[in-house]
Amino acid sequence: MGAPTIGLNFGTHDAAAAIVIDGAVVAAAEEERFTRAKQTKVFPTRAIEYCLSEAGIDIADVDDVAFFVDPTLQLLMPLFNWYHGFPASLGSMASDLNKYHKRRRELAAIRTAGRLRRTTTITPVRHHLAHAASAYLTSPFDESLVVTIDGRGEYETAAIFEGRNGRLRLRHSVTYPHSIGYLYSMATRYLGFRPQRDEYKVMGLAGYGGNSFYERVAKLATFDDRTGRLRLNLSYFDHHRRPSSDRKLFSNELASLLGRPRLPDEPISDRHREIASAIQHLTEDLVSRYVLFAQRLVPSRSLCLAGGVALNGVANAKVIESGRFDSVYVQPAANDAGASLGAALAVASQRVASPVRRSMTNAFLGPAFDDAEIEKALLAANLAGYSITTVPDRYKAAASLLARDLIVGWFQGRMEFGPRALGARSILANPSKASTTARVNALIKRREMFRPLAPAVMAEHAAEYFALHDAGRLVYPFMLATAQVLATQRDRIPAVVHVDGSARVQTVSARDNPIMWNVIEQFRQLTGLPVVLNTSFNGADEPIVCTPADAVRTFLACGLDALLIGDYLAIRREQKE
Repeated sequence: MGAPTIGLNFGTHDAAAAIVIDGAVVAAAEEERFTRAKQTKVFPTRAIEYCLSEAGIDIADVDDVAFFVDPTLQLLMPLFNWYHGFPASLGSMASDLNKYHKRRRELAAIRTAGRLRRTTTITPVRHHLAHAASAYLTSPFDESLVVTIDGRGEYETAAIFEGRNGRLRLRHSVTYPHSIGYLYSMATRYLGFRPQRDEYKVMGLAGYGGNSFYERVAKLATFDDRTGRLRLNLSYFDHHRRPSSDRKLFSNELASLLGRPRLPDEPISDRHREIASAIQHLTEDLVSRYVLFAQRLVPSRSLCLAGGVALNGVANAKVIESGRFDSVYVQPAANDAGASLGAALAVASQRVASPVRRSMTNAFLGPAFDDAEIEKALLAANLAGYSITTVPDRYKAAASLLARDLIVGWFQGRMEFGPRALGARSILANPSKASTTARVNALIKRREMFRPLAPAVMAEHAAEYFALHDAGRLVYPFMLATAQVLATQRDRIPAVVHVDGSARVQTVSARDNPIMWNVIEQFRQLTGLPVVLNTSFNGADEPIVCTPADAVRTFLACGLDALLIGDYLAIRREQKE
């Protein structure tokens, strides 16, 4: 076995740890799954413990630890902010310098908090390089264009890399305070949601709007196709001129342009829907133009995407459908959680003359649990009124329940890494009734009714239901791009069709995701439909479940009809056949 490298992300949202051995990602997990505090920033102690256990090693065996950001480069942020935003940027100078000192303290704390040997090397990795490595070094491409887009790293907000023979070379970057990620986060807060957490709500809401606000929203940012220069119209923003603790992200001038911002508990109006649509379209335009500019710098027909903005499935679809690329790949934990994985890969690849690269074909990098742990969780819970049995075939049992229109908690195998539930920690339902959408959103997940639910479809039948593009074949398995549902099939699977006719598709193959494929195949044999509704197994504002105890607790709290956990079935007695 080669030398293990641990990658860490903490001090910002989506704290996580990953471990890489011989170029392979052996384990990776977000700390939130263990602490149950969504998007926690704390040092990922439990995620590290899990990664070491999965790898079968002790912390004393680790020679290299990689950190997802380089604190020294953080000093450039106030300088760039000063250059672009002076004199308004004076208001954030102290806050920006504090971020530098905070990162320095975090780097220094790793050795103590991680109980590392004195000889263990701790290497800070440039943030956008960590994102780029997370995608390129897990892709199947020997040479590729690599584009990273997020809110902000140390001082860069987007970057272009050339990937070749396992090495990455920076070719271009966009610097703070100009940022596509901050643009979207600003709009998220303006629309009454939480930035860096609820951006997907804006994406879902956008499908209900039109283009009446586009001309006004287009004033928020410009892009020069010749130079790749992105510029926010900073008069509408305040992230560059206020300390972090006092930021709204938007300025008072934005109200003059778009009207009064929405309060969090205020009803959503047509104006809010129109603004969400305009913001989404502007984001798609900026992302597409930056990617096309990148392709002129790095003329490749292969593209890797990473960074938080790469979780915008609608923008990803525009890139996939552009015809400019033969193949696109998005690392499934494209957000900052995935930067832990990328940092580890970047450092590990630098330690060898010829990096060994292994493609990531699934995201099942988290913990699994045995029957004894499942039994313990079931026995500890108050399951009066429920029948608990073992089933001879979990796939047939799940399919039978779904065919009866029951909503099922599905807990099997290793947990997913990244924000999407892909069939290990999922809530599954029959997609053939439109009323299922309302039941899952309102009664079970207790979330907004405008948010769409995703289909998981057998890969060999996907083209019968969705207008997929071959360039997206590596993206669709991770549920990271939308596609139009064929008009002839929308009435057959209405629960997973968004208002605009789209769906965030997950294609499921028997090779890469056999557990989920077997469920859908059994459901197809019963109903003729090779599609199930798949959403994450969690309650409102909770992380996806990790342990059997989490699953049982969430099953009871959400009012699911049944829980299939390993070979155990828990079901309400009145639902049992």
